[in-house]
Amino acid sequence: MRTKILQIFFTIFFVLVSACLYYLQIIKGSFYSDLSSRNSIRLLNISAPRGNIYDRYGKLVVGNTLSFGVFIVPQEVDDIDAEMENLSEILGVSKSLLERNYKRNRTASFAPCELMRGVSKKAAILIEESRLEMPGVFVKEMPFRNYYYKEVFSHAVGYVGEIDQLELELLKPYGYNIRDLIGKDGVERFCDRILRGKNGGMQIQVDNRGRQVKVMSYRKPTSGRDVYLTIDAGLQKEVYSLFNGRKGAAIFMDPHNGEILSLTSSPSYDPNESLLKAMRSGDSPFLNRAIMGVYPPGSIFKLVTSIAALESKSVRADTGFVCTGKIKIGKDELNCWNKDGHGYVDLEKAIAWSCNVYFCHAGLLTGADKISEYASLFGFGKKTGIELFGESNGFIPTKEWKKSEKKEIWYPGDTANFSIGQGYLLVTTLQITRMIASIANGGALVKPHILKRVGDIDTGNFKIEPILKVTKESIDMVRRGMRKVIEDPDGTGNSSVSEIVSISAKTGTVQVGPGITPHGWFVGFAPSENPKICFAVFLENGGSGGDAPAEIAKLALEYWFEKHKNDKKI
Repeated sequence: MRTKILQIFFTIFFVLVSACLYYLQIIKGSFYSDLSSRNSIRLLNISAPRGNIYDRYGKLVVGNTLSFGVFIVPQEVDDIDAEMENLSEILGVSKSLLERNYKRNRTASFAPCELMRGVSKKAAILIEESRLEMPGVFVKEMPFRNYYYKEVFSHAVGYVGEIDQLELELLKPYGYNIRDLIGKDGVERFCDRILRGKNGGMQIQVDNRGRQVKVMSYRKPTSGRDVYLTIDAGLQKEVYSLFNGRKGAAIFMDPHNGEILSLTSSPSYDPNESLLKAMRSGDSPFLNRAIMGVYPPGSIFKLVTSIAALESKSVRADTGFVCTGKIKIGKDELNCWNKDGHGYVDLEKAIAWSCNVYFCHAGLLTGADKISEYASLFGFGKKTGIELFGESNGFIPTKEWKKSEKKEIWYPGDTANFSIGQGYLLVTTLQITRMIASIANGGALVKPHILKRVGDIDTGNFKIEPILKVTKESIDMVRRGMRKVIEDPDGTGNSSVSEIVSISAKTGTVQVGPGITPHGWFVGFAPSENPKICFAVFLENGGSGGDAPAEIAKLALEYWFEKHKNDKKI
């Protein structure tokens, strides 16, 4: 009886097993076969080398240098704790750092996990020699981004960093992956999708334990395209050295096509080094003062006031006013920088001597609305559109703005302050450079740009739009005054007379508070008769614009013209 029961039990058991096998292998066989196939295939990403960045003459500014990274394949490791200990000694870093990187970067047992990058050649050799004692550990050659000019170009070219979670969510549809290096600022960011190239990859087959069985396919990564800047590396290096760590910005530009020949912001940072120190600095080295910093223009804005006054017929070239050192506006008085006064002053002398009294009279006759109109025509109050992120708009005050925002009416004193570049008016160094370019080229508003060529595509054909309502006569009048700034014995920029090139300029000194050294501006173009280059130099708390800022501009111009004295195109 017991034997018969056992026979019935095993018969039922084998029938059930056979039925399950039939269901799994025959009825659902194709489904599980496809599922198994998909689970056994893994894709590994291979990053593409980034393209190089060159200056206008083909000098390498940013490139890739051979470096080494240490990786570990989890499935091949016998004793992870012992191997971390050995690697810690060889690399000279803490074991806890390697363990953190291991936990953060591990994705699968078969996938190489990055432990450290930027490893020295000596350490890489020691690791290779110890591979028998550290199974699963290997060294891989990795391109390392090298910024050859260090701090000199950092605000123009930017830097790269590991993609963060927000960036990954936004850029994943465009082929970006976790751990990718992407441009974080400057041209590196603006041209990231061009510079980064196209990633490659491997398709591998793994077993049921996730161990690699074989490589099924391989796609070689495609290097990114190269980018050429409009910047002259020699001039850029010269200008940066002239700042000598002082806070400020300088831009040198071709006034006819908007090509930026030098864009400097100081202090700066070295993209080759850890950025933590720069981030903690109180001097804001990451702030691109050339396009992001906004400041009152001071007396350099008198050039705009001059054109607004001439074009509106408020003054003529021979219109004069007597400067006694101050001007009474209502119940208030506004002082000229020359407390003894300039005497009788016409427009040309007013520009050369930077007479506040003259321009207050001219501004009051012209009116705030007309000055705002011409400030807008010259491009103030809006971005220029340069190929860099973070550009500021600046600000042009108006009567309507003051009434709605300040809940106050616009007073004559506001107009007087506005006419000499003080008060609520804010500009960027780049906006000032474009304004100067318009005066230098005879009345055309150019679009500043920093990219000359991207891959095989020339990006230098930019449209130039004429400034409306500005006559050649008005521009020529202002240019004569700017020339006198340098050539007149009493001109505010007379100390910048050069034996190498004639310079036309305007100085500006901006008061920022009692007991605080004022900001200094020095702007202009050269040569005076046939301008080839325009510039704007700004020094935070740099004192008079005719002193340190003027010296920087003069020495930079002399360097550039000496360098190109045999160049027929110049």
